[in-house]
Amino acid sequence: MPALPNKVKIYIATLSILAVTIIYYFSNHYDIANLKALIHWSILAITTESLLILMPNGAGVSVGFAIGLASLITEGPLVATVVTTIGFVFRVIKDKDNKLVHLFNVPFYKTLFNASQSIIFTGLSSIVYINISNNVDSQSGFILAVLITLIVYMLLNTLISARLFSFISSERFLYLWVDYIKMMLPRTLSVGALGVIMALSYREYGFEAVLLFFGPLLLARYSFKMYMDMRIMYMETIQALSKTIEAKDKYTCGHANRVKEYAVKLARVMNLTSKQVENIETAALLHDIGKIGIDDNILKKEDKLTKEEYDSIKQHPVIGANILKDVDFLKNIINIVKYHHERYDAKGYPEGLSGDDIPIEAAILSLADAFDAMTSDRPYRQALSKEKAIDEIKSSQGRQFHPKLAQVFIDIIKNEIEKENKAHAN
Repeated sequence: MPALPNKVKIYIATLSILAVTIIYYFSNHYDIANLKALIHWSILAITTESLLILMPNGAGVSVGFAIGLASLITEGPLVATVVTTIGFVFRVIKDKDNKLVHLFNVPFYKTLFNASQSIIFTGLSSIVYINISNNVDSQSGFILAVLITLIVYMLLNTLISARLFSFISSERFLYLWVDYIKMMLPRTLSVGALGVIMALSYREYGFEAVLLFFGPLLLARYSFKMYMDMRIMYMETIQALSKTIEAKDKYTCGHANRVKEYAVKLARVMNLTSKQVENIETAALLHDIGKIGIDDNILKKEDKLTKEEYDSIKQHPVIGANILKDVDFLKNIINIVKYHHERYDAKGYPEGLSGDDIPIEAAILSLADAFDAMTSDRPYRQALSKEKAIDEIKSSQGRQFHPKLAQVFIDIIKNEIEKENKAHAN
């Protein structure tokens, strides 16, 4: 597994050992009584997994677990685990470049991870289902068994994926896991219901009846894809607006994206909700959109600004807020953009807010914006080092910046500097 960090190699190896253990246990306690059913469910599993919806972060979302659940209810844990794994291993998907990706052109470690993951979350959730369903006889007991199985399936699936992506991206595991759960919960319950219907139809009328409900399953997949496409279009629109702002000034190229990264890191360490983090991310990309209404000669002036010119610059948060107020899907970031130049000591603008009257999202954005401005070249000065920028922030704690936020931010940057120094040393 070349180019993989050691912790990722160890993680995949551990999952593989656990997967082999589960398969060994199942093969000694359960049988494949109906080979024809195994083939039928496997074909459907490969089909649904081949219709995987790729996420911007590289993760994938499918509706294939409905097939796994149906095969579990009708044929038992071993068949369900085999069917789900076959679906993962033999799927043929299109990547973001529209190229076909399949078993024979995917790195071995990816196939190993996907197979191990499917065995683990299907196998363990199957054990949960068997243990509960064997102890209840009523219809309500069956529904309870299915519901708990779906929740266990979702928790294990998201946990394994979030842990891997946290290793690869260095993002905090808990935030990734919570985000994955929020995304998957409604889909798991709705698509899981289709899996139950398919299982009951199979028991009563045979495999042909299953195909009647395969259409609604694909429709559910299509609906989710439309939602994801809309989300991607939303982010692409924001990125385009951000680039439009930066096109006015070569010195601010990349500024918005760097501010976004700093602000999101701070927001997550401060345990803000995923919705607040999302709003900060969007606001960071658009925080300077009001500069569209400022004269280019003022923005690019290398000499000291006059009072009138500085007063003009100070209007850009208000201009930005006015631009955003008529865009419905950006209404949650208006105040973040409007108040990102307010100061803790009430000497900021546009309204002179102070202390906790400043929205925490705006206070976070203010720190990230100031730090990137200090560590970037400007027409009127050279960039400061990160160490000097930290000193500037420290000296402004409780004055320009929220004292607690400033200290947490300083700790984040110091930690990054230590990691960079260690990397250079190696």
